[in-house]
Amino acid sequence: MEPDREWVARARELAARFAGRAAAHDREGSFPFENFAELREAGFYGLTVPREFGGAEASLATYLGVLEALARGDGSTALAFMMHLKTFGQEREAPSYPARWFERFCRGAVKRGELVNTVATEEGLGSPSGGGLPDTTARREGDGWVLEGRKTFTTLAPVLHHFIVLARIEKDGGGPPRVGNFLVMRGEPGLRVVETWDALGMRATGSHDVVLERVRLPADRLLNAREAGSPDPRAGAGMAWFGLGLCAVTIGVATAARDYAVAFARERTPNSQRPIREMPGVRMRVARMDLLLQRSRALMWDAARAWTEQPVEGMPAIDRVAAAKVETLNACIEAAELAMRVVGGVSLQRARPLERYFRDVRAPLHNPPLEDRALEQLARRALDGGFEAPKAAE
Repeated sequence: MEPDREWVARARELAARFAGRAAAHDREGSFPFENFAELREAGFYGLTVPREFGGAEASLATYLGVLEALARGDGSTALAFMMHLKTFGQEREAPSYPARWFERFCRGAVKRGELVNTVATEEGLGSPSGGGLPDTTARREGDGWVLEGRKTFTTLAPVLHHFIVLARIEKDGGGPPRVGNFLVMRGEPGLRVVETWDALGMRATGSHDVVLERVRLPADRLLNAREAGSPDPRAGAGMAWFGLGLCAVTIGVATAARDYAVAFARERTPNSQRPIREMPGVRMRVARMDLLLQRSRALMWDAARAWTEQPVEGMPAIDRVAAAKVETLNACIEAAELAMRVVGGVSLQRARPLERYFRDVRAPLHNPPLEDRALEQLARRALDGGFEAPKAAE
């Protein structure tokens, strides 16, 4: 299972330019419009779009290779762009939107440079994957819908064209509550982006709040619906493309931290001392970083291969995705911390990129699958049935 080398090489070329802008965008918390213009010009907007709509229909492997390459230049750009790309990947595998709307998303991305992302999170709701009921409401009015509410963490908000909004569907006759995803387009009356994003890490993702004030939509803007608390029919594909995308981005950021620390160690020679690359402590930390990154990549690629091939033996593919996300995030955090220990006190300087890597590598901890839920998923499968776990020694 190999990513397309040409796409990855093109991503590396872009990442080298993105790296030169990353510090300024991080310091200002500004959105990297120029990075996205270059991604569009290079054809990346259609990377995961099906071929029938003009896209490259890139495999899961190519998607991961591209994200890791981009993240080595700018983690914020890679993470934000992931939100657009994963939409097409998961919808290819588990269709849930009306065909005509999905075609519009696809052709819009390829021909008009339109970006798409889900708008689900709310301050009171937390992660939508927890099964809570959103405060954002959708009610029937005449022959259409009216949406009201406020969303948080709307990544790509400065440039999104298609906002896929999760809302609670209000019903007059009672019955179990339902939730649905509604399509709102940029510029529609009542849709407003409030620039609230001022975070510790991934500061240039443009993950602002979105306010919906009596947004009127035609009836056909309801993309899908289900009873609240019932499984999302896209859950498996969504978790694979989202969770493994996070792994790739995090590995990219941690690798950039490792590379900076190694270059520093090769050159740094304190006055009247030997180069620090010869010091046992530095050597052990560098070796540990490489071990952590190698393990992370192995877990990510194992999960990606399992998801693509769906083997009948061993840990189920979806559990491998959960395991990869948990282990990769923790390992990459440790790797970034080790990089700072190698470089020493100057690693805290804002003029150096290490402190940004140190912050950015932590951000995906708070994206699903969250660690506690992922571990419970693994425990439930092993202890409550689902696959034959290894027998304990007697």
